[in-house]
Amino acid sequence: MPKTLVWRTNRQLGEAVRAAREAAGLTQARLAARARVGLKFLFELESGKDTLRTDKVLGVLEALGLRLVLTPAGAAAREPEARYDAVPDYIGMACASAGVSLREALTPDELVKALLTGKPPRERRAHFAVLLEEAPEELLRGLVAQVGRWASPVKVAANLRRIAAELGVRARPLG
Repeated sequence: MPKTLVWRTNRQLGEAVRAAREAAGLTQARLAARARVGLKFLFELESGKDTLRTDKVLGVLEALGLRLVLTPAGAAAREPEARYDAVPDYIGMACASAGVSLREALTPDELVKALLTGKPPRERRAHFAVLLEEAPEELLRGLVAQVGRWASPVKVAANLRRIAAELGVRARPLG
């Protein structure tokens, strides 16, 4: 999901909500309960239904730590591009870097969940060691910022340091 999304279609919004939910490690049922909406509504939102209740959409966004921002449209307002390929995907790059010399890949869900909780999956500890030892600092900073959309970037950085300490890897300063 890009840092900024220009909401032009409900399908686009639904894809962004699904990506944020999955990155946060939430099931549809869990997110629906947090947002106080029905499971059917959440399914319809993620599927891009044409008609949606705005108050419920806002509740889902709030439960995901996202917000709706209105800005003037047009070139004079310097409207941000809503292209997924225009925003670096630090999560994807980190997963690729972490698994380059290992048999199985680190999945985005595993990476994000570990950075949000500070607890890497036992079977992926080697991936985190490779990532922390070999990834460029710019990649780690971008990863902290990207995952920091679902939690405080300060908390994500602290969790990264916690994982490094647990693995006996020197944590590089990211600030």
